[in-house]
Amino acid sequence: MNPSLKNLSMVLGVIGSGCLLWATAARAETPYERDQRQMLEQYQQQHGLSPQVQQAQRWQQEWKQQHPNEPMPSFGALEKLHRSEIIANTNEGFAKGRAARQAELQHNYELSRQNQARMLAAQGITWSKQQWDAWNKQYDLAMRQQANDYLKAVAQAGEMSRTEMAREEDARIRASRN
Repeated sequence: MNPSLKNLSMVLGVIGSGCLLWATAARAETPYERDQRQMLEQYQQQHGLSPQVQQAQRWQQEWKQQHPNEPMPSFGALEKLHRSEIIANTNEGFAKGRAARQAELQHNYELSRQNQARMLAAQGITWSKQQWDAWNKQYDLAMRQQANDYLKAVAQAGEMSRTEMAREEDARIRASRN
């Protein structure tokens, strides 16, 4: 083998190993990153992955299977590809929430009705169907009034918050002028 070729080969070997060491050192974890990774791994072992993380991992695995040797798109692009799934999951979540709220309202109604029946039984009174229908109407009116009162209170709190923020902004502007 030619001596100049040997020297070139040795120089390239040294440069290559130096680059490898530099690349490895450049990607090494800092102590802070290592601590963060370890805390995350410990949390995940104790609590498992959140549904959102599981979904993202599933999307990434599907992409790798369906598009081998292609670069992984950004998470936003993956979300766009799975838009219908996200909408379906959102709708399902809302439906579950509505069903849970309806079950809670039904449970509260039944407890109120049982309480009313107990109070009447303690007094030895028996109500007719018309009296129970009237009680149901009164209960519905009371629940509607309670909901309206809640909405009014929320609106009032929002208005008070906006007023306070406007006062703080005015005070900040006055203070910056002085």
